[in-house]
Amino acid sequence: MSAAAAGTVPDLSIVIVSYRVRDVLRGCLRSLFVDGGVRGLGDVEVVVVDNASGDGTVQMMRAEFPGVRLFALNENRGFSAGNNVGLAAATGRHVLLLNPDTVVPDGALAACVTYLDAQPENVGAMTCRVESEDGSLQWECSRRLITPWSECCRALLLDRALKRIDMFNREPVVGWDRADAREVECLLGAFMLIRRRALEAVGDLDERFFLMYEDVDWCRRLRDAGFRSVFWPGARITHLGGQSWRQDPIATYANTHASAVLYFEKHHPRAVGAVRLVSRLGMEMKILLLRLNLLRRPGDAYTVKHLEMARAARRSLQTGEFLRGAAAPTP
Repeated sequence: MSAAAAGTVPDLSIVIVSYRVRDVLRGCLRSLFVDGGVRGLGDVEVVVVDNASGDGTVQMMRAEFPGVRLFALNENRGFSAGNNVGLAAATGRHVLLLNPDTVVPDGALAACVTYLDAQPENVGAMTCRVESEDGSLQWECSRRLITPWSECCRALLLDRALKRIDMFNREPVVGWDRADAREVECLLGAFMLIRRRALEAVGDLDERFFLMYEDVDWCRRLRDAGFRSVFWPGARITHLGGQSWRQDPIATYANTHASAVLYFEKHHPRAVGAVRLVSRLGMEMKILLLRLNLLRRPGDAYTVKHLEMARAARRSLQTGEFLRGAAAPTP
């Protein structure tokens, strides 16, 4: 029985959105309930929202995790909308957005809740070390907010060509090894722990972001509301990552660019025209390079796939429209 059902307020509500990731979701839930991920928490509730996966996720949940609150949607409504269903149901003092392709070590969540409780009230959200399976850090967990300049650098591949220069690659915070706790501008939606007070102040995720950048937008809104976001290296989780890319790389790549345009329309309206222009120029350069590579290596599968992705992204940059067939949960 959940803490909410028992009439108590949980220390933590965990919201997980799934889409065609039945087996990795099972692994995530086992890490929470079997391997001790929730150990040390007084009361905890877990809410899973399934975006019409059609892969047996709902049946698996009901058979193996009957104590988890399950919302089975009848269509893929996207990552933001799915999370909002979970947020509306969550009753905890704190709420954790957690991707289904994560593994949470023994006691990690209790450590994070204890850390957040010890912070000043204006610390609205926090994250811990988010690592890949090999133990390497995923810098996206603690980064700067994107800006028109950083997006133009990305579009023209300057962030790759000059990746050691902070000016051209400002989002990852070049030179910081994440060995110390630090206030950061942006957290990763795969693991974002937010205070109830901050959640009530900023409201739900913006459902116009079907996939990608919804976490960036949320962090920007937290800052605008006067809340700070903090990275703390005292706990860690593993994020497998890339589930959306594996399921539908074309739609995911296109939606990344559509989301970026939407973000700049919302937060940098004066610069959105320039960002869109530079992004389209950069995409035309990528298409040209890929076509030239096909002349040298006709039929090369890697190049063909990436050319399809680039062309889909070009259409999204032109129209601002999302491809609704994309996998929704795991950026």
